Amino acid sequence: MFRKIPKQTVYFILIIAPFWLLFFNSPFWHGLKLKAMGAAASVISIANFPLDEMRILLSYRRTYAEFLRLQHGQQALKEKARDVDDALGENERLKDLLGFKGREDLSTTAARVIARDPANWNSSLIIDKGRRDGVRAGMPVLNALGVAGKVAEVAERSAKVILVNDPGFSVAVVNRRTREAGLLSGSLSGACRLSYLPVAADVKAGDEIVTARLSGVFPEGLLVGQVVEVYPAGGISDARAEVTPAVEVSRIEEVLVVR
Repeated sequence: MFRKIPKQTVYFILIIAPFWLLFFNSPFWHGLKLKAMGAAASVISIANFPLDEMRILLSYRRTYAEFLRLQHGQQALKEKARDVDDALGENERLKDLLGFKGREDLSTTAARVIARDPANWNSSLIIDKGRRDGVRAGMPVLNALGVAGKVAEVAERSAKVILVNDPGFSVAVVNRRTREAGLLSGSLSGACRLSYLPVAADVKAGDEIVTARLSGVFPEGLLVGQVVEVYPAGGISDARAEVTPAVEVSRIEEVLVVR
């Protein structure tokens, strides 16, 4: 039978043997150590694989959360930039209106466009000033570019404005170059029609058309538009012309109501 090995000897072997195998430089043991270390590395790599994948997943989640945070911040900055651009644009338009008001020395009320008529989007609009602000039907409506239209209907806090290209709009005008008078009115085409011109009227494309003293309500000399095409008199018809409004009616946001 085998003799019983003392515990001290077993402990000594278990403690000393690994160190001896690890640091003993015999070629045999060196090769054995390398094989043992390679096997251990493979085991450790397999054991660490789930941990590595978990670390990658957690890192991805953190990175994606940071991406969403930055994306949200970028969107907020874009919205602030748009607000700043809108404010700058409004300030420029209001400055132009104030400059126009000072240049023309008119008694006016500034108003903002708050709605448009869906049935006549580019022919009429609603402003935020009304009867309590001294606005009355028939009052001229301008912006920094010239004549925009006139007040058609008035409520207590708002008013409807028909624009210069509306068929219901008309005003007495003159050709700034020749001083020949005529009547300008809106049309269904969106342009304006200049009619009741003299048979031999001297009207050319590019001529500026301004309000006449005969208009009564409109101050004299306000720009209404520019001639783009002339139709000479023929038979019983008078000479007439097509006029492009000076005001871009689709872009009106603020106006001045002349009182």
